Amino acid sequence: MSIGFLSHVIETKGLFHSIERTLQVLLRYSFGRQRFTEMMEALEKGLGPIGVRVTFCVTGDLLESHHSFFERFRDLGHEFAAHGYVHTNMKLKRLEEQCDLVEKSYAAFEKARLPVNGFRCPYLSYNGDTMAALGKSRFLWTSNNLILWDEGVNPKASYNRHMKKLGLLYNTSSHEVAISLPSQAGKLIDIPITAPDDEMLFERYRVKESSAITGVWSSIFEKIYSRGELFHLLFHPERFRYFERTIKVLAEQAREKSPKVWFATLGEITAWWERRQSSAWEIENTNGRAWLRLTAPPESAVLMKRTERQHDDRSICGIYSVADMSMRDGYSCFETDDWKKHTIQLSNSCSPDVRRFLSEEGFIVTVEEEPHKEALLIDGYQRFGDNDRRPLLEMVEKAPYPLLRLWRWPYGAQCAFAISSDVDSINVADFFKRMLNF
Repeated sequence: MSIGFLSHVIETKGLFHSIERTLQVLLRYSFGRQRFTEMMEALEKGLGPIGVRVTFCVTGDLLESHHSFFERFRDLGHEFAAHGYVHTNMKLKRLEEQCDLVEKSYAAFEKARLPVNGFRCPYLSYNGDTMAALGKSRFLWTSNNLILWDEGVNPKASYNRHMKKLGLLYNTSSHEVAISLPSQAGKLIDIPITAPDDEMLFERYRVKESSAITGVWSSIFEKIYSRGELFHLLFHPERFRYFERTIKVLAEQAREKSPKVWFATLGEITAWWERRQSSAWEIENTNGRAWLRLTAPPESAVLMKRTERQHDDRSICGIYSVADMSMRDGYSCFETDDWKKHTIQLSNSCSPDVRRFLSEEGFIVTVEEEPHKEALLIDGYQRFGDNDRRPLLEMVEKAPYPLLRLWRWPYGAQCAFAISSDVDSINVADFFKRMLNF
């Protein structure tokens, strides 16, 4: 057994819970392929009718060892992504080693004739060399960063220590600061994960009752839905029986929402985000009339911010209504006699990062020396960092201006909902191999 693996589990879980965890895993994996097959059948029965599909992140060597087994699930509509070649801590490897592992991961899927576009690092652990290796690869997205919520969770003092350790081991942000949306990371799309995941709830917070688990995730989903962001649930197959009912309840809860929720795989989110990023607003001003012209994918939603908050089934996040767009010369346009009130104006002192952020959020942004009296003006922000993003966005959304906005999600959905699962072992032999490869 790898000394590095032993050090990792003891550091992250503590000695007592490391022993407990190992015994639990051995019991769960003792059923091997039978239990994984039962999980896939349960997902098909529970989520299939709702239209929810899972992104399974699978290690390359596991795919090679169980190729014919995974082929059975090829046509169920779920998505497969890479989870490294072996389940090893990437950031402990040199750049050349990481490049080799990334390429071998892709090659394993090619050999199995399984389409693959995404790469999630084992242990969610990566560094600059990992991103450089992925940047040279054929992968399009990655997903390793956690946005941590504390809704409905009251950890014991002993677990506070473990959670602090997580902050050192993983890339974790607070929901109070982070915005749960895809972002550009070099040439890849980076998709955040909603935390706590099943491992944190079950083994760190010691939340094991189905009703309590459902309560925690349901509360987090409601908050993310109200923000119009991404709810991305991560679970591990060996614990599926504990979370099966919760996952179905959450999907049904999301399906009943109005405005609706967009259910998507991580690959579909990536494809949408890349297309959305190519969108652009233009201003055409002629004889006292103006057209705010948008180039965007046809499934895009264009919204206008209400000057007062109203909660109903037609408003997005309680503050946006669908904008009255029309076609002009082949473009989707909004006609107005005062275009500036629908835009955000920045002073010259603002960092270029402010304009970049607000434009990415879909607003029409201009830089003005003489601000319009009926327009929203943002001044200051000579420096603009990640911690400034949410406060600025909240300020914009509270301002009493009818701003136009290309919305985040397609088809008029208020938020997005994704489920992914990390698969590094099918049976006990796979689990012991994982220990050796740390």
